[in-house]
Amino acid sequence: MGWLDREDPTRRAAISTVLDGEHGTRYLGHAGGDQGFAAWLLVADALCLRRVGVSIFDLADWAWRNAYDAGEPPGAAVREALRADDTYAVLLSHGTV
Repeated sequence: MGWLDREDPTRRAAISTVLDGEHGTRYLGHAGGDQGFAAWLLVADALCLRRVGVSIFDLADWAWRNAYDAGEPPGAAVREALRADDTYAVLLSHGTV
C-alpha cells in the first residue's frame, strides 16, 4: 500500500483533482509520471510553502524520491530537507521558522 492509499478518501480526491489539473503537471513531470510520488511531492511542496514560503524545488538538493520510497511522510521529509539546507537550517535553529 502506497502513501496516498493511506490518506482519507476526501484528501485523496482533493490531491487527485490537483494532479489532474494544469498545476499537477509540474509534480507529475518531476515524478516521471508516478502518480503516488507526484501526490507526495505536491503535499510536501504545499507544506513547505506554508511553513517557510518557498517551494521544495527552491531548497538545496534533497533526495525526495529516497524519502518517498522509504515511506517517510511528506511533512517529515520537508523538515529534514529544511534542516539539511544551510539557509533554512539557520532559521530553524533560531526558531524563526
